[in-house]
Amino acid sequence: MKKLKLEDLYKYSAVGDLHIFPGGKNFVFVRKTMNKKENQYESNIWLGNMKNEEVRQLTRGGKDGSPVVSPDGKSILFVSKRDKEAKGTGLYLLPLEGGESRLVKTLKGGFSSVSWIDSETVLFMTKHAPGEDPEKIEEDEPPEKKVYEIDRIPFVSNGAGFTENRVGHLYKMKLENGKMEPITAVGGDIESIVLSPERKSVAVITTEDREKRPIWSSLYLLDLQSETAKRIGDDSLSFYHCEWSDDSELFAVATDFKKGFPTNPFIVHVDLESFTLTTLAREMDLYFGNSLNSDVRGVSPNTSMKVVEGKLYSLVTAGSQIKLVSMDKEGKVEEIAVSSGSIDCFDVAGEELLLSEMTTTEPLEIYSLVKGKKKKLTSFNSWMKGIKLSKPEGFEVEASDGQKIEGWIMRPVDFEEGKKYPAVVEIHGGPKTAYGGGYIHEFQTLASEGYAVIYCNPRGSAGYGTDFADIRGHYGERDFEDIMEIVEYVINEYDFVDEERLGVTGGSYGGFMTNWIVGHTDAFKAAVSQRSISSWISFFGTTDIGYFFASDQTGGDFFDNLEGYLRQSPLMSAPNVVTPILFIHSLEDYRCWVPEAMQFFTALRHLGKEAKMVLFPKENHELSRGGLPIHREKRLRAILEWFDSYLKI
Repeated sequence: MKKLKLEDLYKYSAVGDLHIFPGGKNFVFVRKTMNKKENQYESNIWLGNMKNEEVRQLTRGGKDGSPVVSPDGKSILFVSKRDKEAKGTGLYLLPLEGGESRLVKTLKGGFSSVSWIDSETVLFMTKHAPGEDPEKIEEDEPPEKKVYEIDRIPFVSNGAGFTENRVGHLYKMKLENGKMEPITAVGGDIESIVLSPERKSVAVITTEDREKRPIWSSLYLLDLQSETAKRIGDDSLSFYHCEWSDDSELFAVATDFKKGFPTNPFIVHVDLESFTLTTLAREMDLYFGNSLNSDVRGVSPNTSMKVVEGKLYSLVTAGSQIKLVSMDKEGKVEEIAVSSGSIDCFDVAGEELLLSEMTTTEPLEIYSLVKGKKKKLTSFNSWMKGIKLSKPEGFEVEASDGQKIEGWIMRPVDFEEGKKYPAVVEIHGGPKTAYGGGYIHEFQTLASEGYAVIYCNPRGSAGYGTDFADIRGHYGERDFEDIMEIVEYVINEYDFVDEERLGVTGGSYGGFMTNWIVGHTDAFKAAVSQRSISSWISFFGTTDIGYFFASDQTGGDFFDNLEGYLRQSPLMSAPNVVTPILFIHSLEDYRCWVPEAMQFFTALRHLGKEAKMVLFPKENHELSRGGLPIHREKRLRAILEWFDSYLKI
């Protein structure tokens, strides 16, 4: 059998954004691929039939996505950047009974949460600065003339750059002529909208003051006829998401941030007569949605939640598993499907269920699940047949404080009994994400190149409850111990792991932890720190989330808690570092900005330590998952070359 190659990265297909048509027979989804020659991604909309289990390509624009099926099932709206000359994103209308797609409108601020009010009118969100005409598309000033005038925070956004005070606004639009009409009853920065089944009311989630209350989002109920809005709940709750049932019941996902960002959200039912909220099954204490890691996704799911016949269906991260559960308005919970891999998105129609799902050895495909019978409907990644992969072996370790920690090891693909192998410890981001059933090309590449791969879900991870995830004010303490105790267990239990040839890497929080590890142990012979944090003080003031995330995670603002910021900053341990370390960072990563790598690299080189930095222009925090294809290849190659030079000697 052939081994996986690093450059096989270009062959993966990602699928998602599933929508079942009214009547439950047909469905649409988005397929995304890489074009190595053009160094870009291509996405198109596909049409499927659950009865004959066939799928076919519906659009060929190469930049098409976010399909929205009309109420009568006869047409779809979708967004696209297929017109390379357009200075924005287009909204297109495609009749399914024949004919070409038609451009309705192009907006510089794009289209999101597009919903059909009726066959002639749609509702949507777009971003622009207050007072700016969203329909006026002007040429951007060249860099040598551009000036940013900044008077509020946040002023940058990862993936978008300098925000220039752009916020989400709500509009109605006629499909025939593209005439837009603003709806101003709800202000702030509108994040999401969900139209009711009778198409007369809209649940609106907005952040009303992103500078003073950046993590608190309010829920409003908007009447489309009178264009008046009523707030639901008060300042004690922040809302993430809403879903209507087919009989106009409203469910929402909310949090009280009782333990800051580690707090798991919970479901509330909204009584639309009294506007009171009832909390449902909060004792579940699990994350609603999918928190598992993978680097072969690329298609945003339509949602991880839907209400059908009075029951809310939702994906839940439970440990390293993804479960699909249902919940009624009394809070009764039922498991519908439990994945040994990772369910990324779903849709439900009656007894028919559609899933996009992956495993640790198979990337995303679409499946139907009807009365317990599961069928695979797509085989876009069939090129992998005949390729030998490494299947993770799970284990559980009791940490020194008695807590159970999940871990995994992947043997090298060319594994031979009695032989010693170098190993790489991988640390996930977040910290509130998790490893589990997701397919990760990076891990399989390392295994194919002769490495054992070790990974775990230490304290701070999602899926194990709020208390498990709560490491606020204690970064580098219990989480560090969990990782090192996992490494110790692996060395003792798996005699093929060479403890003299250990490497460590991770991104975001995993990059922070890589930085922390090299300053607190000499157990590793090489390290690769990616999109990391090295100083909480600089992170606070230079990134899109720093001013509220750093305060939450470290125990307050740095001017009130300087000792805590310094104590939890890996930069302060630079003199202790003996491990050769490679820093990989994107120049437009405004989530963990490039000074985080630069200052640690500079300190280490100043102290005479072994360090190297690889910087990627025109990339952001999503380099490993959504960066330009050639940059993703070069990133993986840099990681392999660094580890090879220190662990294969």
